[in-house]
Amino acid sequence: MNVSIMGAGAFGTALGKILIDNGHAVSYYDPKHSALSMDEATHEAEVIVIAVPSGVMMDFCRDYPANLMELPTILATKGLTDAGLFGAFENFSVLSGPAFAKEIIAGDTTLLTATDSIARMLFENEQVAIELTDDLRGVLLCGALKNVYAIGAGYQEPSENAMAAFLTQAYREMRQYLSDHDASAGTAELACGIGDLILTCTSETSRNFLCGKMLRDGMVTDEICQKLDTVEGISALESLDRQNYPLLSEVHALVKKQPNRKFRQL
Repeated sequence: MNVSIMGAGAFGTALGKILIDNGHAVSYYDPKHSALSMDEATHEAEVIVIAVPSGVMMDFCRDYPANLMELPTILATKGLTDAGLFGAFENFSVLSGPAFAKEIIAGDTTLLTATDSIARMLFENEQVAIELTDDLRGVLLCGALKNVYAIGAGYQEPSENAMAAFLTQAYREMRQYLSDHDASAGTAELACGIGDLILTCTSETSRNFLCGKMLRDGMVTDEICQKLDTVEGISALESLDRQNYPLLSEVHALVKKQPNRKFRQL
């Protein structure tokens, strides 16, 4: 199939590699990384994959061509808490789960969660396994929650015992949050939930984990904040309900107290 990927950053190009490995034709639209215009990149598209950063998603959707909303569209961006921006899309689904771009490029195996079988048809192969769920809202929420928890994980003392305790609390809170917000608590058991939670909360490859570690060590400067402009957990805190969720409240408090302008906005 002809697949157009919106966003040619690390994750978008990693997804493109999987598609090419599976014999699909791939084109990219990305003003920063591709010379193609939107029309050129989508001229023959049969499926759209959206992999732009969550922080620019609102602007991206505002200018999105109405005719492309008719095509099957797979959101691969994490950090959004609901699908409201995509209400006019006729065939919208989500792909999420534990997958660092560099490991996908290296050919490492992974398990992802999708909300439509088209993602399985496009992406599944010997490297990538796809599990399906109809809980689109739950998959989105897991992608936002795990980023916030990763900031908290980075802030923890560098102890395996402390990390195990934190992950246990985060998993329980994730389940409760899903149950309280019109999603299935069981979605936390999928790759997009517990799988991505473990990956994001235990690796310094995770920008959110690294952000928490820098906060703990007092290393957050203006320059570093510019480099952390894709820390999705920061923006997710603005839209997540924090009342009655101790870990979400704690992460919000430690971020808000930072003297840097980027964090004071919360």
